[in-house]
Amino acid sequence: MFATSGDVLNMALAIGFIILVIFLCIFLFYAILIARDASRVTEDIEEIVSRVHSTIVEPLKAVDFIFEKVRPYIEMTVDRVAAKAKAAKKRK
Repeated sequence: MFATSGDVLNMALAIGFIILVIFLCIFLFYAILIARDASRVTEDIEEIVSRVHSTIVEPLKAVDFIFEKVRPYIEMTVDRVAAKAKAAKKRK
């Protein structure tokens, strides 16, 4: 079967190539599994972020909008109270 050392070398190269291909196939299989799991994790994170956005950020935007609309009235009331306090202080 092995007549020369060249035949042994060719057989060793063929066996090494076959082993390399098997390891590469196993590596690709696990890489695909890891990528699939990472995809699932990112989907879960996107769902959590959307829940946080809908439960926290949107109500805060509504409160901010209300404060912007009410701010002039609050400032006007504060100015009136300050003016009354100043007038009362001058009277004493």
